Amino acid sequence: MMSKKDILAMSFAVVSLLLLVTASALATGEPAVMISDYSVEPKVLMPGDTGTITVTIENMDTQSSETKTTTTTTLSTTSSTTTASTISAEIDCIRLSSGTRDIEWRSEGSKRTEYYNVGPLGPGKSMTIPIPIKAAAYAHDGTYFPEVYIEVDNGKNVRHPVPVKVDSSSVEILEKDIPSEISLSESKQIAIVVANNRPNSVRGVDVRVKSESEGLKFTPERIFVGDLEAYEKKEVNFTLQTLGKFDQNREFSFEVAYKNGDNVHHNELKSSVLVKSIADVRLILVNAPEFVFEGDIARIDFDVANGMVKDIKAVSVVPAIEGLRILPSEYFIGDMEVGDVFSASFDVYTSDLSAGDIKIPFTVVFKDVDTDKQYEMQGYEVHVEVREPQQSELPNQMLFGTLLVILVLVVLAVWVRVKRKRGRQKREYSHSEND
Repeated sequence: MMSKKDILAMSFAVVSLLLLVTASALATGEPAVMISDYSVEPKVLMPGDTGTITVTIENMDTQSSETKTTTTTTLSTTSSTTTASTISAEIDCIRLSSGTRDIEWRSEGSKRTEYYNVGPLGPGKSMTIPIPIKAAAYAHDGTYFPEVYIEVDNGKNVRHPVPVKVDSSSVEILEKDIPSEISLSESKQIAIVVANNRPNSVRGVDVRVKSESEGLKFTPERIFVGDLEAYEKKEVNFTLQTLGKFDQNREFSFEVAYKNGDNVHHNELKSSVLVKSIADVRLILVNAPEFVFEGDIARIDFDVANGMVKDIKAVSVVPAIEGLRILPSEYFIGDMEVGDVFSASFDVYTSDLSAGDIKIPFTVVFKDVDTDKQYEMQGYEVHVEVREPQQSELPNQMLFGTLLVILVLVVLAVWVRVKRKRGRQKREYSHSEND
């Protein structure tokens, strides 16, 4: 028969066999999480810009640990093992908290406004987290302090304000040297200044000709400036050439594009130039009738003078009017040296015209000997009056002349007849006296 002591020992052994391992843990501390560093890109946002707050999260606690004891019991022995391990920070959520809507978590695309289940962060370890932000389009210039909020499951939560600056200053194009007027076929240099008025650097600065009137040509069409530091200025130069007619105001504009962070912005400069006829090829009227009768031919004579400071080629004078027969249709002169003067003549046929005043414009076309570019300038406008022919006067004059001739002939015939008759009578009288 088993004793009471043996029964108790067996019962303990059975329980030990059923519970082979019993573990227990005792926590001796909790992790300490903090934001050890942060940065904002771009450093200064413009209203409506997007950017990124990058924070470095670090578990500063390297001392806190937990102890775990494991006990194993057999029929005859009981043993225990104790282990100690450091505690990781269990980060549950990271989000942005702000008292206003001027700076918010940028939620485009995923629509997410926070990070969930970030995970453990070991003692002495750190992680870098980017937080997308956006400045409202109505945000005023100033500094805002949105808070980065970190929820820690096994420790204290963290709130850390991050200063975010907003400044509406832009990169501008400023006029430095733009001529108010320019001669046809002339080229001049235009100087403009690109100025970064912002308190932070910008990148990808690019200047281009946005629009130009017909008859203007800019070289080059765009200039890449690159990066501009805060409040830095740079000068860029374009060459302006003129084509087409003179005495016209031509408008043009330049555009600067630049990046503030990843945000593209633009600015514009508008200006104009008066294209004038200064020391150009001139068309000088030598002769033209004040009036001409319908059906007659009007002769118009010009002198063509090269008043430029260089030679030109392929010079011709062209009537700039349709529906009127003019010969030649183009008077070709060819090459002209500096100071040369050549003549050009045209015949205007009026048989198909009605009575009245007509205006006949003539243009001069020529090419640059260096660039081979063709230029056209208005030379002269001739005014001629077309009159109806005097049809009634001409027949009357002819009739009067004819009658006068007939009358003279009749008088002459009568005079001859009378003279002959008198001569005959005189001879007859002489004969009678002799008898």
